[in-house]
Amino acid sequence: MSLHLPRSLVGRLGLLLVITVVCAQAIGVAIFMSETSQLHRALARTQAVDRMATLVRVIDAAPPSSRGDIIQAFGSRLHRYSASDTPLAADAVMGEQEQQVALRLRRLTKNRLHDPRIALVERNHDAEDEGTGGLVASQQALQMSVQLRDGIWLNDEAPLQRLMLPAVNVADVWLYILAGSVAAMIAVVLFVVRWITRPLTTLAEAADRVGRGETVELLSVRGPYEVTHTVTAFNVMQRRLSRFMSDRLMMLAAISHDLRTPMTAARLRAEMIEDVEVRDAIVRSLTEMQHITESTLLFARDETLSEESRAIDLASLVEAVADDLAATGQHITIAGHDHLHYCCRPALMRRALSNLMSNATKYGKRACVALQLTEEHVRIRIDDEGPGLPQDQLEKVFEPFVRIEPSRNSETGGLGLGLSIARTIIRAHGGDVRLSNLASGLRAEIILPRERRQGAT
Repeated sequence: MSLHLPRSLVGRLGLLLVITVVCAQAIGVAIFMSETSQLHRALARTQAVDRMATLVRVIDAAPPSSRGDIIQAFGSRLHRYSASDTPLAADAVMGEQEQQVALRLRRLTKNRLHDPRIALVERNHDAEDEGTGGLVASQQALQMSVQLRDGIWLNDEAPLQRLMLPAVNVADVWLYILAGSVAAMIAVVLFVVRWITRPLTTLAEAADRVGRGETVELLSVRGPYEVTHTVTAFNVMQRRLSRFMSDRLMMLAAISHDLRTPMTAARLRAEMIEDVEVRDAIVRSLTEMQHITESTLLFARDETLSEESRAIDLASLVEAVADDLAATGQHITIAGHDHLHYCCRPALMRRALSNLMSNATKYGKRACVALQLTEEHVRIRIDDEGPGLPQDQLEKVFEPFVRIEPSRNSETGGLGLGLSIARTIIRAHGGDVRLSNLASGLRAEIILPRERRQGAT
């Protein structure tokens, strides 16, 4: 059977402390009960010895005819006095404890002629004392035999271990103490652990936002050393990552921008070539290079603008992109949620959706877009009715400038950047894009992480 532990740090630490408190209380109660038992046994032994010594003195001072009445008057359910010709503990071997009891009894009886006979015996029966509420019976009894002046042995058997309070009350008191200790411990854990882990919660939320491509301010460093060290490392990583991405995108934008001038000059020179076939071939190549440069520059510009994330109606955005494509004569239908609120960068998300949906209508003639909301993800499925892709090309087509269309014509096969740009944008939002073949067509599935701020109606 597997052990189900709480998932949160508060729950696990609280459970650990509760177990610790329960064990500590149980050990404490066990030690207390043991010490109390020894104390009660010593007290009961002392009381039994004093009671026996008093009875001996009373019998010695009283007439022999009243001995039976005196013994009966002194007896009780806990002290069973009797008179006989032989001692009760005649065959017992007296150990150290028995000899100490005998020494005390002899002193109290002013050194009788014969030494008292003492024995500690075990009893396995339960005893109840009337009017005491059911005291816990002893498992050990003290047998004493003292010889009177006339040679008769006065015997007594008394229990040595019994609690002075009902056992049920002791258990109740322990349960009350345990419940109070656990409640106080849980309160302290909830306050202290939440105070300590609050920076970690903030760190987790910030990391999630960074994974979605949002701009996050540097986190304040506070809390224990381990927490501040983690937060500081996150801030350093965020600065380095932001600087790296910014430098790469700026370099890409600069290269694309600087390519415009030599390509324009090359186009002008190409126009002066007299051979028509050579001129047209060079112009087509330059035109394709210009399209690639413009697409790269557009993507880099969108990234360097650092669009802020904000909550939008993702279903409405999908419908708007579908309407734009439908206005150009492409066939596309929408199914799923009427409203689905999501936090993203709208311009980039629109571009990713447009690339995938237009790709579906271009190669599959018709496309159907469905939105699905699960507990952890938002899924957007774009199904077309095209021929699909070879299984070994499903991942390769996401690479930049990879085109399955054999003509290599930018008018029919594109530049091979649409899927790459779409996946880059979706991954910047913490999601992914996957392609899979259907029985008749191709499915492009956008998987976005569902966030706490998001809801659906």
